[in-house]
Amino acid sequence: MNTLIEQVRLEIGYRGYSAKTEKSYCDALQKVSRLVNKPLDEVSMDELNQIFKDPSIRRLSRASQSLIINSLAFLYKHILKRPLALDVALPKAPLKAPAYISRGEIQALIAACDHVRVKTLIMLCYGCGLRVSEALQLKVADIDSERNTLYIEHGKGKRARYVVLPPSVLAQLRVYWCAYRPTDWLFYAPYYPQRPISASTFRKPLRALAQRCGLSKAGHPHALRHAFATHQLEAGMPLHQLQHQLGHQDIRTTEGYLHWLPELGHGGVDLLAPGLVK
Repeated sequence: MNTLIEQVRLEIGYRGYSAKTEKSYCDALQKVSRLVNKPLDEVSMDELNQIFKDPSIRRLSRASQSLIINSLAFLYKHILKRPLALDVALPKAPLKAPAYISRGEIQALIAACDHVRVKTLIMLCYGCGLRVSEALQLKVADIDSERNTLYIEHGKGKRARYVVLPPSVLAQLRVYWCAYRPTDWLFYAPYYPQRPISASTFRKPLRALAQRCGLSKAGHPHALRHAFATHQLEAGMPLHQLQHQLGHQDIRTTEGYLHWLPELGHGGVDLLAPGLVK
């Protein structure tokens, strides 16, 4: 890793960003460095703009291109201390409605799971609306069984919060504790109990389970979080409370779920119903 990118890595660490952000930013800057074939502090703005016309970059998704821009912005702002004036048109992001998963389908998925750890993670992500990273970073001490709450210390953007812990999920956590006896990390790695399991340790068996149940749309941890949000809205949870439970910084992110649930609004009237057509 070159010196400039090493400075970025250190600065990210000082600022408390996640290890995932550190790796993503450094990898993106490495890609740019290889394309321009010169130190990044010697690259002109015209050369950077030209990078985004390179076929290898244009083929990337909007998210991947945005990552490169964000990593350059971090480099320029915190390391080079000079403005970044890119003139880049990103591809339009497709807006797709998430697949709807019913409560019955979630129940079927849970009932079909015979692995205690996987079942517990499914119930946590769905029952509490957690991101997979939040679930895997839980410690035994984060569970408050008296208040029925979970302390989410490692939320997105380093924002900690408390979330409601439903009795059904708490009961499953007790089953899990009896089976695994965790003392620090709740979901500890089998051979390295001093650290949590990796996300793939949950994603792979969840995907296999969902396919076996004919519920491939539920085969990703984030689908469970989506299901939690939609089902809570259907059950009448206030939007601001859902925002807190999900850990959204901006309520507009939470409001996005309303677009996929037209039945929660007035819905209008059936303009073709008998008696209304004249």
